[in-house]
Formats: sequence, C-alpha cells, structure tokens
Amino acid sequence: MYRSLDPSGPGAYRVATASHEAERDFRERGLTEREADAARSALAGMTAAAAAREMGVSASTVGSLRQRAYQKLGVSGAAELVRKYAEKSADKNAGEKDWRPTLRSHGLSETQASVLSLACSGRSTAQIADELHLAEGTVRAARATGYRMLGVHSREELAALLEREAAAPRRRRAARLAAAFLAAAMVIAVAVTAASYLGSRPPVMVETEFGEVPNVVGMDLQQAWEALVEADFLPIVRQGSASGAAGTVINQSAHELRTKNVLGVLDPNGALRHEYDTTPWKAEVIVTVTGVLQIPLELTTNHSEQQARSKLAAAGFTNVSAIGNGVGFENNRVVGVSPAPGAWVTPDTLIELTVADEVVMPNVIDMGPVEASSVITLSGLIPSPRVDGWELSDRAGWDTPTVLSTSIQPGESVPVGTTIRVEYSGPVEGTAHTVDSEGN
Repeated sequence: MYRSLDPSGPGAYRVATASHEAERDFRERGLTEREADAARSALAGMTAAAAAREMGVSASTVGSLRQRAYQKLGVSGAAELVRKYAEKSADKNAGEKDWRPTLRSHGLSETQASVLSLACSGRSTAQIADELHLAEGTVRAARATGYRMLGVHSREELAALLEREAAAPRRRRAARLAAAFLAAAMVIAVAVTAASYLGSRPPVMVETEFGEVPNVVGMDLQQAWEALVEADFLPIVRQGSASGAAGTVINQSAHELRTKNVLGVLDPNGALRHEYDTTPWKAEVIVTVTGVLQIPLELTTNHSEQQARSKLAAAGFTNVSAIGNGVGFENNRVVGVSPAPGAWVTPDTLIELTVADEVVMPNVIDMGPVEASSVITLSGLIPSPRVDGWELSDRAGWDTPTVLSTSIQPGESVPVGTTIRVEYSGPVEGTAHTVDSEGN
C-alpha cells in the first residue's frame, strides 16, 4: 500500500506506508509529513538517493529529514528504526542473518557491528554507507577496525568465523542437556520451598504522604523507572556518588509534583514516552543513581560540533566521536546524537555526533516576529530582520504581524549560516530590539 500526493501533479511522489504502530508513533511523536515520509522510505529499504527521487528533494535533504525523524522517535539510525518496527522489513531481510549481537559480544561498537553485519551479507561499501547514513571513509575505517579486533582479513574469513560461532552453541546444547535435567530437579525443589515462604507477596512498598511508593533502592535505573511509572509516580533522576554498581538506585524521596501538566516523559534512554502524557501522577519521586551521567538535553540544531563536544566534556563525557558530511567544519551543526540526549549512561560511553554543514529550513509561516526569529536562529540560520524582543502597539486594531513567506521554502536543505529573508503581514513595529542580517 502506498500513499500518494496528487499523483498527476508536478510534486507527486509515492512512499511505502509504514506499519500501524509506526504510523501511530509518527503522529504522536510530532513528525512533520516530510520527516514521516523520510522515515517511511528508510523502513521500506529505500536508499537516500532513491527516496530523494520519489520525494523530489535532494539526497542530503532526505538524510537531514531522517535524522530529525530518528531523534523524535528515539532511535539512533535506520538500523535501530527497522529493529523497532521490524514487521516492515521482514520481507526485505528474509533469510538475512543479523550478526550484530554476536559482533557486539566481541567488543565491537554498534557502528562497527552494523558495518560488519551488512558486509557479511554481501553489501558494498557504498551500499553500507547509504543504508547506515555514514561516510564511505567511516565505513571503511569501521570495517578495518572490526577485522583487526576479530583477527580476520576478509569478508570470507569473517563469514566463516561467524558461522562457526553460530554452530558452536548447537554442539554444546546436547552436552548440557543431561546436566540441565539434574539442575532443574534441584531448582524445582528449592522453588517449592521458597514458594511456601514467598507466596504471592507484592513488591516492597514505602509509605509516604502521597501513598505507598515502590521501594526501588538497589534496583537498576531502568527497572526503578518502570516500577515507579507503573505506580503513577513520576521519576526524577539525580546523579549520585560513583560508589556501587553503575546505574543502581541508592536513594529515593517523594515530593509534591511541581507541575500539573506533564508532557513528554523522558525515560532513562532519552526517549520521550508520550503514552504517559495523560497519567494522573500522584507525586514525583527523586531517585539518586550511582555511576551514571545524563547526556545534555540540548545538543542538536543550535550547537556546532565544537560546542557539543565542549558541553559533553563539561558534563563529564570524554569518549566522543563525530560522523557526517560536516565533521570538522567551522560552520556546521549537530543534527543527531547517539545515545539520545537525556539518556543516563556511564561516563565512558561512546557519544556519537552526526554533524552536517546543511540544515532543513523550518516552517515559520504564521509565527510572530520573536518566535520566528528564535526558531530560525536555533536551526543554524540567520533571520533578516531578526527580532529579539517585542512590545505591542497601543493603537486600536493593530495586530502583531506574522510571517507570510521566507526566502527559502520550509523543508529545503540549505547551508548552515544562510541568511533567510522574512516577509511579514505588516510592518515590524513596536519591537524592543530588531537587527538586520549584518547585526546592525
């Protein structure tokens, strides 16, 4: 099934419709139609170039739209997107082995494992680069490093190694079976004894002025977060001392909710969980967690690569790398972060920045001067005129002007730092501060 925009018109294109779950998430996570189409094309297995031809835009625009969609959906790239909505890629990848878990067990990074898994399936460097949205040089470097770590020198040796490892568990399974029967008998005996003591005891609860709260001290952060939201308590994570197992809750305290409208609950992986937007929260519970840091929330669009690296360093992260067509450029922007901003991870976690020297023009039509200027500026572009403050006129019947048009159409990909001429519905009057594109 395909969606079609005016098939007979000049801007017609056809993009495969995603699964029901994916389409629902596209709506709930606030993807624009262009971003949703870019995500649909990735799920359909289309290259950026193929999607660009269907959508009537450039391949770099498709790449930028996909990155924005990945960020809103809480995934790091096309591979994770496909895993999240696997039913859309079932036919395309039928019979194709996913070797990433095996490769990760050897200490390879997610990027290295993804590159080698696709290489093992017969894809070329260019195909891997296009599918993973990496530069071909990055693909070659990841493959070379992965080969060195595995002690292999070619795709054939890699395939043979992975096949041997896949067969080994089957050979060991029969040998373990007899021992498993004996162990199972012992486990059953212990379980029967324990059941008489445990019965169906509910989780340990702590009495507070807001009601009973699950005791999550000693749990890992993910388990604690899920236990609290299940009981309708909003988790607020705080960094604790470095002692103890990383990611373990060492303290908790309940407090009155600071706001009655909670939108976009952020989970420990940095994903916005909109299914909890309407939850009648009883209170918030501050959990102190040991050995983890939070990736700064604001690292995309309004940050250059250097600014993002500085902010990460200030937050305690030292293992940072960058990929994309804007790496090292003085005039660039971060358009993606993996793991996602807001995620709680150990300080040595690899933080991968996706950097571009082009950004997507935002849609500011019908916005007022201050809002439009802010949105354009945060996108890495320069509005002209730029309005930093606004005061309403006392004249009866006079309204704040709104944006009628911009010199670059919304959704188009343009170089970072481009000046955007903005046309308003009326004169820009009553401004507290207005500057032109040259800063006067």
